[in-house]
Amino acid sequence: MKKLVISILIILFATNLYAQDKITDSLKILLSKEKTDTGKVELLVRLGSQFGFGGTVNSDSSLAYLQRALNLSKKINYTKGVISARQGLTYTLSATGNYPQALKIGLENLKMAEQVHDSNGLFWQTRAILWIYGFIGDNKTALTYAKKLALLANSGSFRQPAIMDQFKSMANENLGNIYSNLNLLDSAIHHQAMAYENALKRKDYQMLAVIGFSRGNTYAKAGNNDSAFFFYRAVIPYSIETKRLDYTGRAKLGMAVLFNKTGQSDSALFYARGSLEATQNTFAGDVALGADSLLSQLYRSRHQYDSAYKYLQSFVIVNDSLNNQSKITQAQNLSFNETLQQQQLEQAKKSARQRYETRIKLYILASIILIILVIAFLLLRNNRNKQKANKVLHQKNEEIEITLSELKSTQKQLIQSEKMASLGELTAGIAHEIQNPLNFVNNFSDVNKELIDEMQQEMYKGNLADAKEISNDIKENSEKINHHGKRAGDIVKGMLQHSRSSTGVKEPTDINALADEYLRLSYHGLRAKDKSFNAEMKTDFDESIGKINIIPQDIGRVLLNLYNNAFYAVNEKAKLSANSYQPTAKVTTRRINGKIEIIVSDNGGGIPQ
Repeated sequence: MKKLVISILIILFATNLYAQDKITDSLKILLSKEKTDTGKVELLVRLGSQFGFGGTVNSDSSLAYLQRALNLSKKINYTKGVISARQGLTYTLSATGNYPQALKIGLENLKMAEQVHDSNGLFWQTRAILWIYGFIGDNKTALTYAKKLALLANSGSFRQPAIMDQFKSMANENLGNIYSNLNLLDSAIHHQAMAYENALKRKDYQMLAVIGFSRGNTYAKAGNNDSAFFFYRAVIPYSIETKRLDYTGRAKLGMAVLFNKTGQSDSALFYARGSLEATQNTFAGDVALGADSLLSQLYRSRHQYDSAYKYLQSFVIVNDSLNNQSKITQAQNLSFNETLQQQQLEQAKKSARQRYETRIKLYILASIILIILVIAFLLLRNNRNKQKANKVLHQKNEEIEITLSELKSTQKQLIQSEKMASLGELTAGIAHEIQNPLNFVNNFSDVNKELIDEMQQEMYKGNLADAKEISNDIKENSEKINHHGKRAGDIVKGMLQHSRSSTGVKEPTDINALADEYLRLSYHGLRAKDKSFNAEMKTDFDESIGKINIIPQDIGRVLLNLYNNAFYAVNEKAKLSANSYQPTAKVTTRRINGKIEIIVSDNGGGIPQ
């Protein structure tokens, strides 16, 4: 079965090469007949690309045709041709591992495309540059160019919907690849899925092969082997259909790696050899590198050391060609210098000779040691200073806590003293207020005594009707005695509330009654001190207020201070005014928008501005 599959692939590959050779021959015939210089440039670029990617791979022929196209474009001052030729050179040089030259030409070409506003050239050249950065391992810079590529694809610069969709698909595929390289797998899967769906909608089989391979890689990296196998297998018919045998080889190599990972060494061996056969006449050096390494490993595990050594030698040759360290270093230096130019920073060069590198490392090491010593010294000194400061701060905190405790104690004493002082001011008023209900109690008690004597006499006489009428009078007087007794009790209760410490607990209180009580207490207290003092008291209470939740002793002290101020103001004005002046203090309550307002006013001298 394996021999049959291999035979079929060989037939397909031969057919593919034959078709590609026919395209190349047709382009050569067209070139020989072309009369215009611009037409010749276009055909030379196509031939160079055909030898580089689409046809019989020959890097020398590709570079020769592209260089001819570049020289002719410069001669006739054909800017579009210059940009197209340089793009082709960038792709071919990077495919052969000449990254420094490819990057140098690509960056120069990108600037030219920007200057002439060549959107198409900008797109393809940006794509080539991000590939180069990916090849040399600078994925961070590659991501920057991949994002630029996405902006170009979505900028609206391409009017044809088919081209715009194609470019969006490419941009997402490249973004997905870079995110995968950076191990940002969720972002990679998201962008690759968008690219794949776009290509599927457009039936772009070549892009389906390219993106399918990328999706397979990402799922393999994520550990989702089933999805990875699915997309690798899907790549093969698409890549054969579009003659992209490089992706046939890449997909087979991906499957070979997965089979090896899951312990299926026979399948791994089969697909690894198949990947080499599919790409033997392409620029897919990455496939050759991976397949040679895997095959060498597989044959070594089977103790077939001759075959293992053969593929190891092949691996070394391909690795030297593709991953030549000097070329990668040159490309990285070129990338670094370009970045510095763009950011307008000072350029920095690195010596290539080993003794300078060693000396620099020694200098860096010495500097690091010195910095560590300086930091250690500073930390030690700061730690000592911090300990001293903490000790002083601790002492100050203790002093502040003692002072604060004393202040709180003094504050409580002052508040209580203030309460007792205000209670002293109220004493006369309270005595007067209590005296009134007590007088009523005494008077009605005396009257009740006389009425009881009369009632007893009438009862002896048998005049029950008169006795009953007298008993009604006694009952009425008793109710009045009870009323005035409660009044005296309320006054005493208010006095006690005023003098005791506030509990901070609110309780339902009749604010009108509280305001009225403290008004009269304040007035009679002042009258007790100064018999000549006299003032009119007015009240305007909103009876709809009812009881509200307040701390009565706190509100009472506020009202008392306001009343004392009002009576003091009118008394002072009365001493300076004629007899026509009538001192007046007024208290008003009202409910406004769910709130209670208490207004204490007087017709005294007022407060200066």
